[in-house]
Amino acid sequence: MKGKLKVIIITLVLLIVGTGVFLWKMNDLSKKLGEKAEELLKEERDLLEDQKGKVIDKVKEVDIIPLYLSGSEKNVETTKFASVSEIYSKKKSDSVAESLAAIKRNRNCTTREPLWAYNPYGTNCNSMYVYFKTSGNCYLRYTISVKDNSIGDFTRTAYTGGPSVTKEHEYLLTGLVAGEKNYIVMNLYNSDDELSETKVFSVDIPKSKCGASNRLSAKKGTSKKTISNGLYQVFGKKKAILLYDNSGVLRGEIPLESNRGRNVEQIYDTMTYTAGDSLIAQVDFLGRVVRTYRLKGYKQAGGFIYDGKGCLYMGASPAKKKVSPASRVIQLTLENGAVTEMVDMNKVLKSVYEKARKKAHKKNPDWIGINSIQLIGSNSLLISSKKLSSIFKVSGIGSIVPKLDYIIADKKLYKGYDKKLRKKLLKKLEKEDAQAEATEGPVNILKKPVKPDPFPSFFGPEMISYKKKGEEGAYSLIMFAAALGKTEKGDGNSYYLTYQVDETAGTYDLKKKYKVARTKKDGNYISNGDQYIYCCSDGNFFTESDTTGRVLKDFMMTDRPYRVYKKDYKQFWFH
Repeated sequence: MKGKLKVIIITLVLLIVGTGVFLWKMNDLSKKLGEKAEELLKEERDLLEDQKGKVIDKVKEVDIIPLYLSGSEKNVETTKFASVSEIYSKKKSDSVAESLAAIKRNRNCTTREPLWAYNPYGTNCNSMYVYFKTSGNCYLRYTISVKDNSIGDFTRTAYTGGPSVTKEHEYLLTGLVAGEKNYIVMNLYNSDDELSETKVFSVDIPKSKCGASNRLSAKKGTSKKTISNGLYQVFGKKKAILLYDNSGVLRGEIPLESNRGRNVEQIYDTMTYTAGDSLIAQVDFLGRVVRTYRLKGYKQAGGFIYDGKGCLYMGASPAKKKVSPASRVIQLTLENGAVTEMVDMNKVLKSVYEKARKKAHKKNPDWIGINSIQLIGSNSLLISSKKLSSIFKVSGIGSIVPKLDYIIADKKLYKGYDKKLRKKLLKKLEKEDAQAEATEGPVNILKKPVKPDPFPSFFGPEMISYKKKGEEGAYSLIMFAAALGKTEKGDGNSYYLTYQVDETAGTYDLKKKYKVARTKKDGNYISNGDQYIYCCSDGNFFTESDTTGRVLKDFMMTDRPYRVYKKDYKQFWFH
């Protein structure tokens, strides 16, 4: 019995020791994996001050394989496009894809001699397509480096459109610097994350086609927080979507027919954006145009929103000349390209429209200017109007007679309109201290007491977003507005605002406000995780700040930016 007990005790001790060793090793492994993940994130922040020298400085000249876009030594496929419109021809894009497929079938594409194509589909001027095969499964992590010491290296893990570890490799390597000799360092890692092969190529990339600045003047702020990973999407006067990294280096240029667009969305496996006045394009991770939609009879204005069910909604104006800009909301069904007019604000706000016509002495005045919309449920919209400094809730969209549910605006803006319309105005929520203040002091029975204004009104909304709350009919309305105060001049600042709307009570309340430099027209302010991105159009700059408002970095532009966002392009270009 004693012998058995001794065996049991020894076994338990060994189990405990073994479990302890296992847990220690797992904790150590977890710590190492965490450190590696953080190191990769740091590498992808594109900050020159965090980089320990340039990758290309460690490469021997003899190990560099030169690539040529033209001349007798040309070894890179190139495509000519007669115009930007041809770039967005699906027929042209399909033809390029067929040409590349034919080369792949007839050529042994290895890591030493891959199939290279410069911006084959015309949709990203700072990119190179590459295709090759490997004998074993591996993934590609690449670095773009230039000799200019003021331009940092750009490193990413390339995305294949499927499993990252594979024997067949097809990528669009974006991040090349326009007008420079770029060195592409391709590091191949096996499934155990061990480096198995390195190849280095050099290529001269053409200058920016739209004349965009290769580098923005960037200034570090006072915040001690870490800047977010990703590329800034800049929409401005250039007929292109410009992508800048955290050091202000141009890493992508997406050409457009016009500068009407204001946002990009990753929908399914595509990048979806406005490519022209009446053109929506969907492009895959290789840059190929897979679908285009013509908004027959309409021109888009401002950004669009995706409902998650296969439809886009956007502000628009009829395509005819001399018509009221952005007075309609249309729906684009992605499955079949059908365009449906959901709301005509000329009819919903007929009295306001008619008054604007009389005042302007013309049939089609620029009276409302829809610049941002949000979908509520399946058949209601919040519509932002810069010109009227108002937010409208419209229900029954797509029906014969959409209904105006209410208006969020300063009530003095609607003096002179009929009582029926004024009744649609939501009331500012009166706080207890404001009511007490109104009843204090001597009462003059001959004079009607005036209630104090609970909070200042917004003017010139540029962009809105919507967050539903738990209670029925309650939601948060988040807004970037040109001004806040008693008049449209405000206090000389612009604001990022959060309102609590109670549809049942017919009230709205100002919950939060963040003051930023004034921009009278255009601009946006958005939350980007733990950071905020602000585009000050009047000041020709955009900035990233932390939650306390302290600046992480300022970026100055020579052209006026209209809106700026930031995306990491994970599961699209990068893994």
